[in-house]
Amino acid sequence: MLLSGLLMLAFVLIHFFSIHLKFQKIGLRRFISFSAGVGISYVFVHLWPQVAHSQEIAEQEIYWLEGHVMHYALYIVALSGLVLVYTLDRLIARAYEVEEITKPNVIESTLFWAHIGFFSLYNMMIGYLLTHLEDMDTSLLVFFIAFSLHFITNDWGLRLHHEEAYDHYGRHFLSLSIFAGFLIGQWTDFPEYFIGSVEAFVTGAMTLNVVKHELPSEREGNLEGFLAGVVSAGFLFVLL
Repeated sequence: MLLSGLLMLAFVLIHFFSIHLKFQKIGLRRFISFSAGVGISYVFVHLWPQVAHSQEIAEQEIYWLEGHVMHYALYIVALSGLVLVYTLDRLIARAYEVEEITKPNVIESTLFWAHIGFFSLYNMMIGYLLTHLEDMDTSLLVFFIAFSLHFITNDWGLRLHHEEAYDHYGRHFLSLSIFAGFLIGQWTDFPEYFIGSVEAFVTGAMTLNVVKHELPSEREGNLEGFLAGVVSAGFLFVLL
């Protein structure tokens, strides 16, 4: 539990000090591409197999839900995470097109609060999962590597969109949400299938987030960086 607490603190510090992230243009392309490669590897090598494992546990422990719904329950939860990320993304894009294109960086902006609200909830789930990593047979090192890069890339994107509002408010909410999720995990004792459901939601959300937001487009991406992330992380995650 001490180690998971240290990881929680490291994630909090990543968010809190994200205002100091500086990238040169070429270095930024390589880093984001590498981070996307690591994220893709983590999603397919660790997260989706874990969803399958949790689905098996849920089928054994949940007796009040039967039939096809039970057989696909955690996959439906993962799908809901993916759909929610996409829905939020489209609503934010629509708001940009209609009325807030000139003020996404002020504290009153609904764009800012929609972004920060969702990612705070997302962070709480990840903080919660930190307290159950040993129960899920998930390597702490794998978890830390994947989500550290994921957070750094996310924070850079949020700061790019929201500027001063992120510096003054957003990073604090994201830092506190990790801590809040960790405390909830410490103070509660939910069944294993509930923990699996939280991880399934994070899996769906992270899948779309990595593919749509972290994976650079053809012109902005760096193929070598992406392949280096996929290959190195893939081998590391399989070995661990």
